Amino acid sequence: MITVERAVRVDAAASRVWTLFATQEGQRRAEEGFVSSIEFEGEGLGMVRTMRTEGHLADGYVKERLDHYDAAEMEMMFRIIDTGDIVPFADYCGFAKIIPAGPSACVLLMRSTFVPVDMPEAEARAISEENYRLFIANVHAAVAAGDV
Repeated sequence: MITVERAVRVDAAASRVWTLFATQEGQRRAEEGFVSSIEFEGEGLGMVRTMRTEGHLADGYVKERLDHYDAAEMEMMFRIIDTGDIVPFADYCGFAKIIPAGPSACVLLMRSTFVPVDMPEAEARAISEENYRLFIANVHAAVAAGDV
C-alpha cells in the first residue's frame, strides 16, 4: 500500500479554505484543470460524487463516496467506489484536514492511501503527487483571487 501525504501553509483563515472542501462549488473550484465537472448524489455521509476527469488523467470518470465528514474538526474522507477504469488504484482513500494556524492562516493536510493496479509504485505515486500539486495550486489561486 502506498501513502502519499502533503501539508502546506495557506494564507487564509481555516474557515475560508474549508469552503473548498465543504461546498459543492468549492470542490469544483479546487479541482479545476484536472476535473472538468462534478455531479453530487445525496448529502452528508454516503454522498457520492462523480468527477469527469481531464488533463494528466485520461478523459473519463471516477466515483467517490464520502465516508467521513466532521465540520467542527474541518476534516473529511472520500473513498473511490468506481475507478471508471482510468484510475489505476485499488482501495483508494483520500483524507483532508484544515488546521488553523492563527486567525489568518491555516495548514492544509492531505493524505491518500491506495494499492497500484498493474503499474510500478513510483508511477502510481507520481500520479497522486501530481493531483496534489494541481489541487494545492488551485487552493492558493482561489485564496489569491478572493474566491473563498
